Amino acid sequence: MKRYADMRSSQIEMFLTAVEEGSIAGAARELDKSRTTVSAAISALEDSLGVELLARSGNSVKLTDVGRMVHDDCERMLQAAVDIEAKCRQFESGIESALRIGRDDALPESFWRATMREIQQQFPDSSVSIYVAPPPELYEMVDENMVDVAFGLLPETRAFGRINSKKLGQVRMMSVVRKDHPLASMKRIQRADLERYTEITLAYVDDEGLKALDPISPHYIALPFYEHLRDAVLDGSGWSNVPSMLLRKYLRSGTLQVMRHSNAMQWQPYGEITAMDARGGALTAWLSDRLESFLVADAE
Repeated sequence: MKRYADMRSSQIEMFLTAVEEGSIAGAARELDKSRTTVSAAISALEDSLGVELLARSGNSVKLTDVGRMVHDDCERMLQAAVDIEAKCRQFESGIESALRIGRDDALPESFWRATMREIQQQFPDSSVSIYVAPPPELYEMVDENMVDVAFGLLPETRAFGRINSKKLGQVRMMSVVRKDHPLASMKRIQRADLERYTEITLAYVDDEGLKALDPISPHYIALPFYEHLRDAVLDGSGWSNVPSMLLRKYLRSGTLQVMRHSNAMQWQPYGEITAMDARGGALTAWLSDRLESFLVADAE
């Protein structure tokens, strides 16, 4: 079988450009090459294939029947060559070609939408997958190699031998209720008061099944995301501990109130979670820097 080892992506590019421009001269202008170079490259491609791809008439060119047959395949081959070169450049520069990210929803969705737009602009050749999960599940996802890196609130007491966690900043947590909830009118709330009313807390899944995350009250509703916790409080279902960035609009309007007890406002570390042997690339480093800057600015 004849092998076309001398087919080059540059020849295919010149052939496709000549078809698009309708002439050798047009392709030469578009590619900033001489007409002789473009014509010679296309002729060499035709010689290697043993067919005539273009019918030349004066200054114009058009596809022959066989040229029309292989045109789309040539486009795919050129795109494949571009992709291969891009992946090799990424590897050499330390940029991940694909990155699997786990995160919680402690930060506003508007931040993550803006971040995704910037990733697309600054790392156009990287493929990114993002999965949102409660903070306790993020450690398991990293430990089981379900994601490459995770970002979220870091529990105060939780140890995984094969996991690294790096603090990037802090998130203020607030214990809140709706303004017409009985707890809202109490001037000095004790733990016993919290235990009397329904708590809205986080739900998560581990090897043992579905669990509620450390509820104070024996009466609780467990939901998987902080936005769900906030919305349940807005509905008057109970009290909850929610990141302040998800509450500001409702606190300003007076719809929600911070409860009057000693631990109603506390800072909790937010950070990056990776495996011990992880080799983070440029995209991971960029994400960490962006998160750190955002958290510092928000805390000021």
